[in-house]
Amino acid sequence: MIVARAAAVLAIAAALTACTAGPESEPTPSDTSAAVAAECAAAVDDIIAAVDELVAGYESPLVADQSAPTPVPSPNATPGAETGDALADAVTAARETRDRLGCDPDDFTAGLEAGLAGVEPGGPIATAVWKRISASLLGTVRQDAGEWELPEGEDLHEAVAVAAEGSTIVLPEGALDVEGTLVLLEGVTLRGAGRDATTVRSDSGDAAIIIATGRQVRLENLTIEVVGDQPASGIVAGPSSAVALTGVRVAGAKADADGVGGAGVYLSAEADQGSGRGTTLEITDSVFERNAWAGVAVAGGHRVSIESATFSGNGQVGVLFLDSSSGSISDSTFADNAIGVAASGSSTPILLSSTVSGGSVGVQTDASATPTIEGLRISGSSAAAVIYGGASGGSIGGTVCENVPYGIVISDTAAPTLHENSCAVARGAS
Repeated sequence: MIVARAAAVLAIAAALTACTAGPESEPTPSDTSAAVAAECAAAVDDIIAAVDELVAGYESPLVADQSAPTPVPSPNATPGAETGDALADAVTAARETRDRLGCDPDDFTAGLEAGLAGVEPGGPIATAVWKRISASLLGTVRQDAGEWELPEGEDLHEAVAVAAEGSTIVLPEGALDVEGTLVLLEGVTLRGAGRDATTVRSDSGDAAIIIATGRQVRLENLTIEVVGDQPASGIVAGPSSAVALTGVRVAGAKADADGVGGAGVYLSAEADQGSGRGTTLEITDSVFERNAWAGVAVAGGHRVSIESATFSGNGQVGVLFLDSSSGSISDSTFADNAIGVAASGSSTPILLSSTVSGGSVGVQTDASATPTIEGLRISGSSAAAVIYGGASGGSIGGTVCENVPYGIVISDTAAPTLHENSCAVARGAS
């Protein structure tokens, strides 16, 4: 879905940060000539034009999958060699021009600042890429990957734009209103003072947070709250993303009439994209509530590990597995979601030692999904505790069904393996 290309921004940071630094040539009488000044200014203009072109490439809709990044040349690469990356070439050429002509460093930096300020990105990913490239070109990216507190009054967008890979940004207690979608291009940690102490509030459309990096992003001890009336999800990530949530609440995601938005967390991919990387979504001691579509939805080949989580009052489903997604849910609680857990496509989730109460259906499967269900307690579902539809299979054992009109309902085309359960079994049409 989103973002693999955004990782390319960081790959060229080393080349960019050298733009405004480096040895100066000895001045000559021609250094102050109008021709030299014009050539120096033209080199800066070439960088700005390349930045503008690159940023424009990230203006596609959030639901569009981004292609894999073009390999980026090293800082010492020959301009135009192999990749032809316009920005890397412009940076290399500008450095050569600056060193050859002894361009005034203050004028060079002032030109970069003015030119970068004039770039007009469209959309949240393009804006984040522009901010990150600007920080890299101007040398303001932090060089240490330590832990640091968000200064009072500082925009969180600006903080993540200058954060080094591996940084931990500590957010203060209280409500932090973030204007627009926060896009994370780095593997950073956002840590609050506690799930009930720090709240990041977003009224942005599309998503409160977009994760646009292949490095792991961690969110700890905070709440992500979607406010306002625009359709939006809480956290959205793509096929190459890896996310870890600990002590987090995600709430209030909105959906429109066409079903856009509404997920607390959505890891998007197609077919088996995202597979082969182990666990891509880790959730521990977290809460997902009042999200219009799903508390958590995973697609493609994403693999989850969910422990000690709570899913309540989510409009359609607590956790949704699509495509070939997999992983485990254990020691978790589902309350008053329309469906507690749903598995579709060829997904293979494992559901262990959890409780499901209220809603319409405790667990529902269809297509060729093959979940493993063990040790669930399902109560108060208005339609059925478990429904196997389509050609779904898998196995179910150690499950207790209480206060439900139907226990385990199996369509004529489904074929799960039934072990010992305290549930009535009904068979019906597909």
